[in-house]
Amino acid sequence: MYQLIPVTHPCLDTKQPLLLLQSDHGEKYFFGRIGEGTQRACNESKIKFGKLNGIFLTGEMDYSCIGGLPGLILTASDQGKKNVSIFYGSSILDYVVSTWRYFVFRFGLDLKVFTLKDSECFADKTVSVKSIVINKPGDGCADSGSYEKFTKGLKSIIARMFPEVSPTDEQDPSSNPTLNVDIPPQAMGPRDLTSSYEISFPSIRGKFNANEAQRLQIPKGKLYAELARGNNITLEDGTVINPEQVLSATRTYGKVLVLDIPSNAYISQFCDRFKDYPLEQLSAVYYFLGDDVTITNDLFNFMDIFHGDHIQHFVSHSKISPNSLAYENAATATLKLKALQNDNYNVPITDRVYSKEFFECFSKDLPEGTSVVQQQEDSPVSKLNNDNVHIFEKMKGIALEPFVFGKEVMPISESQLATSKPSSTIDELYNNHVVPLEIDGASLESIVHEQLHINNFDNDSKDSEIEIISLGTGSALPSKYRNVISTLIKIPFVESNGNITKRTIILDAGENTLGTIHRTIPDTDIPKLFRNLRMIYLSHLHADHHLGIASLIKEWYKFNENTNERLYVITPWQYNIFLQEWFALEDPKILSRIEYISCEHLKYGDDLRLQTKPLSIKEEITSVDEKPTVVELDNASGNRDQSTIKKMMNDLRIMSFRTCPAIHCNWAYSNSITFFLGAKSKQVFKVSYSGDTRPNFNLFAKGIGKNSDLLIHEATLENELKAEAIKKKHSTINEAIKISNVMNARKLLLTHFSQRYPKVPNTKNSIVSKAKEVCFAFDGMIVTYNDLGKQQDKVDLLSRIFIEEEKDAENEEVKD
Repeated sequence: MYQLIPVTHPCLDTKQPLLLLQSDHGEKYFFGRIGEGTQRACNESKIKFGKLNGIFLTGEMDYSCIGGLPGLILTASDQGKKNVSIFYGSSILDYVVSTWRYFVFRFGLDLKVFTLKDSECFADKTVSVKSIVINKPGDGCADSGSYEKFTKGLKSIIARMFPEVSPTDEQDPSSNPTLNVDIPPQAMGPRDLTSSYEISFPSIRGKFNANEAQRLQIPKGKLYAELARGNNITLEDGTVINPEQVLSATRTYGKVLVLDIPSNAYISQFCDRFKDYPLEQLSAVYYFLGDDVTITNDLFNFMDIFHGDHIQHFVSHSKISPNSLAYENAATATLKLKALQNDNYNVPITDRVYSKEFFECFSKDLPEGTSVVQQQEDSPVSKLNNDNVHIFEKMKGIALEPFVFGKEVMPISESQLATSKPSSTIDELYNNHVVPLEIDGASLESIVHEQLHINNFDNDSKDSEIEIISLGTGSALPSKYRNVISTLIKIPFVESNGNITKRTIILDAGENTLGTIHRTIPDTDIPKLFRNLRMIYLSHLHADHHLGIASLIKEWYKFNENTNERLYVITPWQYNIFLQEWFALEDPKILSRIEYISCEHLKYGDDLRLQTKPLSIKEEITSVDEKPTVVELDNASGNRDQSTIKKMMNDLRIMSFRTCPAIHCNWAYSNSITFFLGAKSKQVFKVSYSGDTRPNFNLFAKGIGKNSDLLIHEATLENELKAEAIKKKHSTINEAIKISNVMNARKLLLTHFSQRYPKVPNTKNSIVSKAKEVCFAFDGMIVTYNDLGKQQDKVDLLSRIFIEEEKDAENEEVKD
């Protein structure tokens, strides 16, 4: 038996479809897009990677389709997985993985990247996968000579990112000179195509009938074995015996198609490809439809090619799959916190506009209280049996069982591995988890129903208020209760005419920060948020701090493409190389709108650290053990980019922006930014952000951050775990408070907690804070600067409301 289980479907948390294929013996294979949030969804569904034998990527190659892949690979390695194989229909995948070289590194993991060209197959003892590559109309594949000459060099880079044994020297990939290689756009490989797959399974040979063999007077021994292997034998008297005479009928499994159609432009190509496809042994078709596919008769006509009462159809699209809560534990935590501080959290958004054509054509029930959109005038029609058409939805899977082809009906049943429990609604989560807490003044009506369409961030009453959203507050990797780190700050500026200009900055952005924004902020307010976004800052190159940045930049461009605005991106220099390489692949126009500044160029003092010059890929080191004899420093990198810095200061009305080295990893920084608050006012607002660091008294507390209005400091570990904090170069709660006290910070926001703490960490034995107000950050928390201290009245309750989460966390191993 084989199980086919949706892991993610398009919703605000996880925007891409992913299918898990699992055998009876536990071998796993992923088919689909590994969007941001995938590893968290696997954690939520208790999917482990120990027997993950292959990842088969579908669709076009863009960040939205593979943004979760680096994190998933790192998590698989952390779970003890020693080898991971990734497949795609173009060698562009080598280029993609190579772009991660400054921040993805795991020794002991054998990562293999395979190009499965059209009709090429992968097979092991469990499955056979045939690649289906369809080119975009009007876009031929790139000339093979322009990219294949780089293949060896790219493979070498990937091998050094994932060495077999731990190197004896520095393991930080940002400081490995053999990874600092100049990769030109010509190395990409074909990209205007979509990958899909045909999955088939080994047949099960029939059982040997010993009685019949004896009747046919076949001697026991070798001849039995030959027949069992499916070979003819000849007896001594010349009689030829066929295997079918002594074996029961061979059983087989139905085939499965996973078809990824990114846009309408591909539909005619798919029709041509599959118009004569044999349907007899086809059991199921999965349609992974991009947002740009319109749900009309053109699509239904293609689906009709696969008509047959024995074929099941599963359709994934953002106007078809439900906008259910992918992370129910996180949503429950938000509702509990909202019950304590109603104005500091938004109700998680579950609204969606659905396709009228699909739900009418196949007589599917719409989720209660939802809206529909019509995309064609005529009523759609389809030859398919309505009962055979299903909505692709997380954890609602099927099981394929063997059958005798031509004699038995192809059996498909509901998967027992998948959960039959439907996704919980907001009302159900509130009634099941919040009501029993008996929180004074909280009711379903006041906390949920009256707040359904209320945005507590940047509303009319807060126009002139400094506001903070803690989009992610966890460390290392996403957990069920906390996503990885990201903090958004809105700083208003009063113009000379009295008008208010909003400036929004984002400090670090771990994987799926954009998903959190979309689940938190109403769709009607998203354009305003991204039009006000002026800066993204990255403190260091660890993946939990930046895997969400590329998506944020794309979303910013979506709402600013037709404006003259620029987005300031301040990062360590290596991350800028990643952005240059990535957007050269996806959309080079975005690069012209980014104003990049190196964190090093904002460092306080005159001793700037020089970048290293990249190696040419033409001189690529082909052996993993080889190192360049001379590492050249780039002297030009020691000249601050004063013109861009000055432009940023003027555009964002910044009085001062300083960084200093953090005590964490190579090229890690803390920062301090002082904003002017008005054209006619001398009032300023100074915010300092620690990033990840051990306590840094001299450079940070006594230096650039002195007298900050707001200090945002990591507090990864509880006070009794100081030895662990020293080992991992993080801070305890007490150490963060000490920095605040020495800094003379007016207010302190603690964040970046170990994922072992779903609630407020234990503050026992904490020292007294001299800050006026102290606040513990939770995911989705919206708070004005003026109200930062109101949480202190609820600290005792914060511990009580998370008792069930604490019990759950105690049963799970957490990595920091």
